[in-house]
Amino acid sequence: MKFQEDAKIVEKRIFNNYLYLSIETKNIANNALPGQFVNLRVNSGFDPFLRRPFSISDVEGDIIKLFVLIKGRGTNLLAEKREGDIVNIIGPLGNSFPIFEKESIFVAGGIGVAPFLFLARYVKSITLLFGIRDKSFLPDIKMFSDFKVILSSDDGSIGEKGTVLDLLVKEDFTRKVIYACGPNPLFRALNKIFLRCKNVEAYYSLENYMACGFGACKGCAIETINGNKLVCKDGPIFKWNEVLL
Repeated sequence: MKFQEDAKIVEKRIFNNYLYLSIETKNIANNALPGQFVNLRVNSGFDPFLRRPFSISDVEGDIIKLFVLIKGRGTNLLAEKREGDIVNIIGPLGNSFPIFEKESIFVAGGIGVAPFLFLARYVKSITLLFGIRDKSFLPDIKMFSDFKVILSSDDGSIGEKGTVLDLLVKEDFTRKVIYACGPNPLFRALNKIFLRCKNVEAYYSLENYMACGFGACKGCAIETINGNKLVCKDGPIFKWNEVLL
């Protein structure tokens, strides 16, 4: 069940290149599951015309939390909002992460870390492998203090020098559930690793351009082993060997 409503921003802060928003929206918060997203109108007018999709980063009571990389016109407009402002929001949208009674590894590339705080409420024994470009793209790491975090950066300015894939191959991941979120090149690289293994249990949260967010416009189609599917409606969560990237 999805809802559209005018919701109030109750908390806003900016840290490095990231925007943190807490939005009061009882219906969405009470129905959301980890891995789902919302589609938000960043301006009261029609410029920009399209809504912006954001992963639900966490839920507390009647509050949903969004964790946003400020990088374009839409996110910069959103960053200008103030506490008390009203935004029109649709959600919760998409499917959710499957939950297992096993140890978990979160694999995050950049802003792909966004959905994992919410997911952490449902799983146990978590290790977060988090790869960023350089230390200027490090979010407030205190958010992840409840579980083990291993960092990497492309330039070595923080954590281990290299990519999040370099971190993963050091882990005994075949006995654990892997949840990954990031850009498609990350998933293609993960597939090469997983194809050399047996019994990998891994799930991807895909990023894509979404105009409507619920399957009407067909603009986010991807190819899978079962034909074309829509990231917004059939995803954004897919099993690793289901999607053809």
